[in-house]
Amino acid sequence: MTIGLLGIYSAEPDTSKIFFTKQAAWYGIGFILMIILANVNYNLVIAAANYLFVIFIFLLLLVLIAGHTSLGAQRWLKLGGYGFQPSEFMKIVVAATVVRFLVIKGKDAFSLKNLALVFLIVLVPFFLILKQPDLGSSLLLIPMTLAILFLGNIPVKKLSVILIIGVLLLPVAYYTMHDYQKQRLHTFINPHLDPLGSGYNVIQSQIAVGSGQVSGKGWEKGTQSQLNFIPIKHTDFIYAVLAEEFGLWGGMIIIGIYLFLIMEALKIIKLCRFSGGKMLGGALVTMIFAQFFVNVGMNMGIMPVAGITLPLLSYGGTSVVVTMIALGILQNIYREYIKAEK
Repeated sequence: MTIGLLGIYSAEPDTSKIFFTKQAAWYGIGFILMIILANVNYNLVIAAANYLFVIFIFLLLLVLIAGHTSLGAQRWLKLGGYGFQPSEFMKIVVAATVVRFLVIKGKDAFSLKNLALVFLIVLVPFFLILKQPDLGSSLLLIPMTLAILFLGNIPVKKLSVILIIGVLLLPVAYYTMHDYQKQRLHTFINPHLDPLGSGYNVIQSQIAVGSGQVSGKGWEKGTQSQLNFIPIKHTDFIYAVLAEEFGLWGGMIIIGIYLFLIMEALKIIKLCRFSGGKMLGGALVTMIFAQFFVNVGMNMGIMPVAGITLPLLSYGGTSVVVTMIALGILQNIYREYIKAEK
C-alpha cells in the first residue's frame, strides 16, 4: 500500500493530491473489510453466493441503463460523489456462485448438463460486463472459472475439450471485438504502426520503464511521468511510473512482492481440505495473478493493453477494496484450516 501511495502521489499532476487522499481512504476501508472477512467463515460467503449473484446482476443491468460514462466506457454507478464498479465485485461473486453450485452437485458436478449450467452462470455476467465495454474484466472470469474446475478435480478429458473449444472460438471472438480492441492487438505486435494513436500508450510506457535503468531517476523525478507523456499513469500505467522512478531494482522488488503473495496464497490452497475452499481460493489467487501479470506485461509491452489495473497499486477504490476482500477470504481459509487441525 505504501508503494501504491508513493506512485499515485508522484503520478498525480494536481497539487491538491485528491487521488492520493481518496486512495488512502480506500486503503483504510479495504483494510477494515479484509480484517472482517478474515474472521468470517468463508463458507458463509459461498452460502450467500446466489443472493449476491442476483444483486450484482441487477447492478450490472443498472450500469448499462444509468451508469456513469468515462473515457468511452459505461462502467460506474455513482453514489453521491463516489463511483464504484459492480463488475469488480462480480469477479468474486461469480467465483463463489460457481463453487457453491459445484459443491452442491457433488459427484455429478461435472456432468455435461452441470458444466453447461456452470458456463451459463459465467456467461451472463461475462456479456453484461463486455457490453460496458470492459473486455479485460470480462476475460478475467475465464481463467478464474478454469481454476475452479481444475481444483474441483474435473476429469482431464473434459477440461481438455473445454480448452480446445476455447481455442477454436478465438477467431469468432476476434471478429466480434470493437475496432479499437482489434487495433490494440495490432499495435501490441508493433506499436509503431500507430505511434501517435493506439500505440502511443505502450511506447511511452516502455520508454519510462527503460529510462529508469538500474537505480531509477528518483521519486517525483521521472521525466516521462512528470511531463505527462505516460497516459492514465495513476491507474493502468502506475508500474511504469514506479519503474522509471525506482529503476530495475524497484520494479523487481514490486514483482517479487507479488510473487511472494501469490506463493503464500497457493500454500493456503494446498493446505485447505474442503473442496469449496480450494476452489474459491484458487479463483481468487488466479484473479490477483492474472491482473498482476497482464498489467505489468502491458507496461513492459509484452502484453496488449487491456485496461486492467495493478492490484493494490493502481488508483481505484473498487479495485483496492475487492482485492483486499479477496485477501481477507484467503486469510480465513487458512484460519479455518488451523481451527480444523486443533
